[in-house]
Amino acid sequence: MILEIFLSAEFIIKELEGLAEDGAQLSIVMQGPLLKTNLNDCALICRHWRQLFSQAEIIFSVSSCDFLKSGNHISGLFPDDFVTTAAEFDTTKRNSLKVLFDCADIIVKSRDEMPLPPIKNDTNSLNNINLQIESARKGLEYVSRKYTLRIRSDLCFTSKKFIEIYKNNLFRPRGKYGVFSQKVLISETFTINPITLYKMPFHYSDWFHFGLSKDIKDLWECVRKISFPDSVYYQSNNFLKNTNLLEKRFLIRLACEQYIHFPYFKKSFPHLKLDYHNDTKFVKESLYIMADNFIVANLRDMNAYIKKYQHIVRKMSKHTRIECMSQAILDEIIEDPQNNIDKVFSKQTKISHDRMFWAHDRRTALFRRFIKKVNRFLAWYRSS
Repeated sequence: MILEIFLSAEFIIKELEGLAEDGAQLSIVMQGPLLKTNLNDCALICRHWRQLFSQAEIIFSVSSCDFLKSGNHISGLFPDDFVTTAAEFDTTKRNSLKVLFDCADIIVKSRDEMPLPPIKNDTNSLNNINLQIESARKGLEYVSRKYTLRIRSDLCFTSKKFIEIYKNNLFRPRGKYGVFSQKVLISETFTINPITLYKMPFHYSDWFHFGLSKDIKDLWECVRKISFPDSVYYQSNNFLKNTNLLEKRFLIRLACEQYIHFPYFKKSFPHLKLDYHNDTKFVKESLYIMADNFIVANLRDMNAYIKKYQHIVRKMSKHTRIECMSQAILDEIIEDPQNNIDKVFSKQTKISHDRMFWAHDRRTALFRRFIKKVNRFLAWYRSS
């Protein structure tokens, strides 16, 4: 038995080393909007993937497009049903479109969806989760290689280091909550630590998934679109008792990442429940599932680039570092799941309490507001 496990691990390592050479067994599913405003960026990232993995299967699944005429599945260079009037494009856009079609093996347009209202009350950004779900599932339909990197189209890794990180963490012990055939690599950014600032279990980052194609396809097969009532749930419903100030920013019943991941694990563990975004009845199980199924990687360690959030990649704020899970914390759980989970809870809860008091506690907020008023008065007094 031990020999079989060793031989299997050795085979997978060689497989991953081969994957890093040219990507012959790799499908890359880029998903996201293709617009006149981001056409150049999409083309640059698509070309980068082709240069990084010369033999990979590259699929661009378009969630929305502002110059699309018609058609569901589109491939080839400047097809008639893709561009309304190519002559309207300037030279840069025409060249970008040419690069995109030269580098991608398949470009597919997912079914149109509408954005939902904002997720939180501190932003005006619309919730595009249903567009993401449609484009992810559509792109995965065309995957034909053994491994898949499903990734948002504005994010890329500038090196192959993510495969090395995956390989180095793949063979850590797994417990009874292992569901994927092999662990799946995700980002620690927005993989929420459910015992700190946001008590939100099963909130695993959806920026990308890297692992066996079968596992990633199965995961997204369980995802269902979010209804409008769920998207505005807390506009007309009360929060759970003891909901903190940060959790009260949410308007949606479950966070998008919870909608994506929870149904897949619920299928294997029917006793699990997640009725609200900060429903902590099964918070320990959510950590065990995270430890047994995911490798949580630091974006900077993977040489990631994402224009919108590069400030987070370069340096996480203290707040973000506390709110997000790290592989180091997961490793404590993996080392001794039964005993270390309580140690992790104790340590992380203290960190959370300290942060909440100094940054988000109501008394602290009132004190800071008072200090601001005093400073404004002093500034007025000095200038008068």
